[in-house]
Amino acid sequence: MTNQAVDSKAVRRLPLQFDDKGEPMFSSVKSPEDFKLSALVIRPPHTVIPIIFVPGIMGTNIRMAEEKKDAWAPPNSALSGLGQALKRSVQKPEQRQVQFDPNNTEVNPDGPCSIPGNFFMLTEKEAKKRGWGALHADSYHETLQQLEISLNEQYSKPGRSKEDGNHLLEEIGLLTQLGAADSSSTDKPDYKKAAAKAAAAWGETPPALSPAEVDKLDDYYYPVWACGYNWLQSNKVSGEHLLKRINEVIKFYNDSQYFECSKVILLTHSMGGFVARSAAQQDPSKILGIVHGVQPVGGAPVVYRRFRAGTEVDGFFDIAGAAAAAIIGWSAADVTPALSCAPGPLELLPNTAYPKGWLKIIQKTGGEERIIKQLPESDPYEEIYSKTTDDCWWGMVDPSLIDPANTIKSVMPPLKAYKVALNMAEQFHANLELSAHEKTYGYYGIDNNKFLTFGSVSWDTKNKISTENESALFVAKDQWRNTTGKADVALDAENTLHFKLRNERDQGGDGTVPLVSGAALEKLIPAPQMVFKMKGFDHQNSYKNRFAMQSTIYSIAKLVQLAEPATP
Repeated sequence: MTNQAVDSKAVRRLPLQFDDKGEPMFSSVKSPEDFKLSALVIRPPHTVIPIIFVPGIMGTNIRMAEEKKDAWAPPNSALSGLGQALKRSVQKPEQRQVQFDPNNTEVNPDGPCSIPGNFFMLTEKEAKKRGWGALHADSYHETLQQLEISLNEQYSKPGRSKEDGNHLLEEIGLLTQLGAADSSSTDKPDYKKAAAKAAAAWGETPPALSPAEVDKLDDYYYPVWACGYNWLQSNKVSGEHLLKRINEVIKFYNDSQYFECSKVILLTHSMGGFVARSAAQQDPSKILGIVHGVQPVGGAPVVYRRFRAGTEVDGFFDIAGAAAAAIIGWSAADVTPALSCAPGPLELLPNTAYPKGWLKIIQKTGGEERIIKQLPESDPYEEIYSKTTDDCWWGMVDPSLIDPANTIKSVMPPLKAYKVALNMAEQFHANLELSAHEKTYGYYGIDNNKFLTFGSVSWDTKNKISTENESALFVAKDQWRNTTGKADVALDAENTLHFKLRNERDQGGDGTVPLVSGAALEKLIPAPQMVFKMKGFDHQNSYKNRFAMQSTIYSIAKLVQLAEPATP
């Protein structure tokens, strides 16, 4: 759609717009006859393959359903981040509980949405219609815009000739050069070199696309949509919401006179992968394929840690971590009322796809460590998540912290409300298991240096524990505990053990999702078509990484080959 040359005088490009019926249109003002600059318009192809982006947990703005006040609107700049951190730091637990009630919150579609003036693929009005305003702008809008450029522009100077300096964008041009022999080419851009760099970052060289396959990309229009969801609710409910969104998007284009559409491609970030897999499990018929980014397939042990110690901070100078802790919750007293009765966050706890033994009780004496106990041995829900601080000192949830607002007590005991949400999380994973769409691609982080994660959670003590006291220790209740990961356990009048949750990341990944959880993507059934493994990005901003985006474009390009021929 963009490689056909036009008159070189056409240098004033007009942005693509849509009327109320979804028909493409362009607007311009009249100019004098002696004004020699013509307008350039790039008309989209008739056949549409929508790209629907599904964000991760906390990536969707949510508001109170009745009052329409913000419940979760993460900051979009350093200054607003400071303001949000200060505001949240003085927020009481009961206020957090009310704001994070999955039954009284909804998606807020009216978040910030700004389109640069030199962006020609859509307007701010169109972006809002496509759901961009529901997503956290700083995390995702740059990615959505890049997808629009890579998929719908494809060329450096759309509509111009090669002589005018027009060439394929790097992420498109490298697709045919993967695995190509090195050369001393002086061509600019050097697609072979770009392909070699991408393959090196990916750790392997996937099959290259043929020139004909790359040409096929030009036959379709790829409008980028977003599907925000209430991440406090179960991902099964969000999956149903996504299916509804898919049907609405397809119908929108088929109701127009210009477009036709039969299937979409889903692109996910983090927990959005659970949402998309659940949707595909329920009805895959209108999904051409799915591309997953940094999906925590097996869950993350850090969720347990936050219920006992609040959000992790890596030392006094971890300014970003301190701000995140203030926003998400400094302590268990902040986190528990916000998330304990919300199935969505509980579904991020390590599930049966995560390796056993990630929760440890460790004795550290004489410069040596001795593991006293490791859980789970089989079922994490029964062995760990169902245990509270009333049951044993290492229990995950403190029942006294669940309902500071006293809004649950009138309906049911707070602990029962937690158990109801936990049961929904358990049933979600029991039903989802490792199921995947039959055409799945994805990537995950394997950074062992800069972006370490909590692959396990350890309760450490420097006190000596005799072998005969190990069994008693495991079932003992605490004598004292705080909400930042400390507990004292008295085995007898003369033997008190002091425990502290270790604040040490022990596994590679992307800073949030442990390597073993991300790698479980390769174990999905049926097996994915291709999985890319990369270093050099943090979880939240993974799609902003050059090589992660290039792997995404490659995956989408491969999925497009499965589409029915486009209508001329």
